[in-house]
Amino acid sequence: MQDDRLWTARELSKFLGYSETTVARLVSQEPHKLPPRVEGLSRPRWLPSAVYEWVRGNTGNAQARRGRPRANGL
Repeated sequence: MQDDRLWTARELSKFLGYSETTVARLVSQEPHKLPPRVEGLSRPRWLPSAVYEWVRGNTGNAQARRGRPRANGL
């Protein structure tokens, strides 16, 4: 049986390992960095199946390095 319940920003943040504040910021400022959401609702909601598919499609795009670049390129 598949769960058809929509995820809230809180549920999405727990799944992705982000804070709720980060998800809220990304929704308003950089929505392309989040899974596609359900349109036409007053608050952002996501289909779990769409989130799973988005994560599977974006696993190879994750950056290996984070933080400030070093002067020597390491």
